[in-house]
Amino acid sequence: MMRSVSAAILCVLTCAAVSAQPVRVRGTRVSLDPPSGFSPAAQFAGFQNADVQSAIMVTELPGPASVMKRGMTKTALASRGMTLLQSSTASVDGQDALLLRVRQAATSGDVLKWMLVAGDQTRTVMVVGTYPLAADAALGEAIKRSLLNARLGIGTAAPDPFEGLRFRVTPTPFLKVAGRVNDMLTLTETGTMTPGNPDAALYFVGHSLGPVAIGDLRQFSETRLAQTTRTRGISDITGRPTRLDGLEAYELEANATDAQTGRRIRIYQTIAPDPGGYYIIQGIVSLPRATAVVPEFKAVTRTFRRAAEH
Repeated sequence: MMRSVSAAILCVLTCAAVSAQPVRVRGTRVSLDPPSGFSPAAQFAGFQNADVQSAIMVTELPGPASVMKRGMTKTALASRGMTLLQSSTASVDGQDALLLRVRQAATSGDVLKWMLVAGDQTRTVMVVGTYPLAADAALGEAIKRSLLNARLGIGTAAPDPFEGLRFRVTPTPFLKVAGRVNDMLTLTETGTMTPGNPDAALYFVGHSLGPVAIGDLRQFSETRLAQTTRTRGISDITGRPTRLDGLEAYELEANATDAQTGRRIRIYQTIAPDPGGYYIIQGIVSLPRATAVVPEFKAVTRTFRRAAEH
């Protein structure tokens, strides 16, 4: 009997250990052990539990984590509609990390977020667990524990930049794959996420995080263009209906001002709705180089294909 009890306890401990093995989040170097009921998300890097409207999203960014940590102030969070409830430091996978708890208004009711900022001098890791206010007692501590037990993948090689993405594009000698932030792929002239030259071209391709009511595609495309955070003073918009790998799409170009540098820029954009939301492609380059570079944006766009697994 004693041996049976011991065997049962050993089995429980062994099974628990197996189930608690962190799972690498697709497209990232980060591994997490998500709470029970969470599964890998199809539309972003992380995990979700649709039944309780909760998610854990992983974002990797180039640059030192210390800079991001300093920027996570009460005032900065408030400017993004978040109320800081708690801030503390922690050690995560051997690295100093910042752990925040915030509250944010949403259309379906207030949500709570545990936000982890960690990394090193070259890479910042942000892990955000979001869940309804009403689910705090059931989920809050489990999500917090998942974040604190994250493995950051410090010193490991970056995965294939297309891993888990629902699309493929072919880089050219002019525009090279630089990396990705969540499910937004970036191509640059240098093939790095920090192109340096303010006149250098940037090309982004990604998919919305969820379903979106599109309606009139031209109007939606122009509205979405106006939401591009790094631009202001958009003018001279021209566009046309097109196709993107068989999907109805709308392609446009416009002039604008770079909100950071004040330089005049040219924006190229293509949006194609699908049942899960929409694909979006944007290319940005300084206005004097637009004549030469916009055809390069269009060349990459013509290679766009939806991935077979989606």
